[in-house]
Amino acid sequence: MTITGLIHFLCRSGRPQPGMPAQSPDLATALRTIANFILIALFVQLALDSVEHFVYAATLSSSGMLLVNGLILGLFLGRRQAKTETTSPALWLLGYAGTLLPLLMRPSMPPGRGMAGAVVELAGLAMLAAALLSLRRSFAIVPANHGVREGGFYRLVRHPVYLSELTLLLGVLIANPTLWNALLWLIECGLQLARAHAEERHLAADPRYLAYCGRVRYRFIPAIL
Repeated sequence: MTITGLIHFLCRSGRPQPGMPAQSPDLATALRTIANFILIALFVQLALDSVEHFVYAATLSSSGMLLVNGLILGLFLGRRQAKTETTSPALWLLGYAGTLLPLLMRPSMPPGRGMAGAVVELAGLAMLAAALLSLRRSFAIVPANHGVREGGFYRLVRHPVYLSELTLLLGVLIANPTLWNALLWLIECGLQLARAHAEERHLAADPRYLAYCGRVRYRFIPAIL
């Protein structure tokens, strides 16, 4: 990607979207450009860290993290342009908080149930990879309409990415059971639930999404939640 192309990519979400009220274009474009740049830098760093970890210790966990972080970076860079995107600063902060908060989790001393944690973590990684592959170019951090996804994991629940992330983080918590990590996991549960509600409110303007919600009733866990 050229520098010009990167700048175009970073700025494109700052353009007025159809059906959205006009705001201060210069400020909105600048803030969204900075926000997208920070996210790209974060995802690139996570991908590089995953490569380094894989080279150091080629385990199932490191292989899964390498795959998932590579997918996240690729999907974020290759996502299709949004038909509509929220302009709410609060919802942008919510999206960033839900994305960045897990990075604050820390190893415990002594470690907890390493084997049980690893099993749950690997299950979360597998689920997350499947959810991201189902989502494809509709990937988003903030409430936006990049196209309604109905196949793959999305045939079962409406927010499989959030479910998978929480499962992955639960594995981390089991392996590193501290009060700090438990508190972060509970906060993350609340943030992801809030993100799910915000996305559904935003997408409710799309009749195709309303029809999808009629077919897939549950947000996270089939027949339960």
